[in-house]
Amino acid sequence: MSNSVQRMAKAGENIRKLGFCMAAVFAGMLVAFAALVVCVIWYAVTNVASVDSFGVVTLLNGGCIVIPSGLCLALVVGTSLVVLCGISRNISRGVSPFTKTHVRLIRVLALAFAVNAAVSLVGAYGSVNLTIGGLELYIVPHSFVIEICQGATFDTGSFIGAVVCLFISAIWSYASLLQEQSDELV
Repeated sequence: MSNSVQRMAKAGENIRKLGFCMAAVFAGMLVAFAALVVCVIWYAVTNVASVDSFGVVTLLNGGCIVIPSGLCLALVVGTSLVVLCGISRNISRGVSPFTKTHVRLIRVLALAFAVNAAVSLVGAYGSVNLTIGGLELYIVPHSFVIEICQGATFDTGSFIGAVVCLFISAIWSYASLLQEQSDELV
């Protein structure tokens, strides 16, 4: 019995360390992504040549930014990093990963993916293509868009991401119930 308790204590300490490391990594990625978004916005504002009714910004150097796609990309990536950073931070503090709060956070992530998929339904998808100095930035936010019929499009990749997140949140919800039951028994 003592050996089992020691293994559990060691595993708990390892998961807290991992949570701390992952929280630091996700926080760093969030800061870097926010800096990239600010740079792209600044560059676009200072180099805009024209904007059409679909939200496509054409830049002076020939690059372009599709505003709805760019905003959805920022929403999905930003939400993903905030959710992952929050869950990792909680784990580093000794909180069980299987909590109702984490279930809600994963569902928020699913919603972000669903919004990204919905934007493709209205045909507001495209890439971010620009060159800042010697750095060429080319991003395709809707990476798995399929054309359904007569020009109607759908971002299957984001839809699959939303379904996977909802599935994981259902499993996480069950695990949180088991965690509550286990905590009550101890």
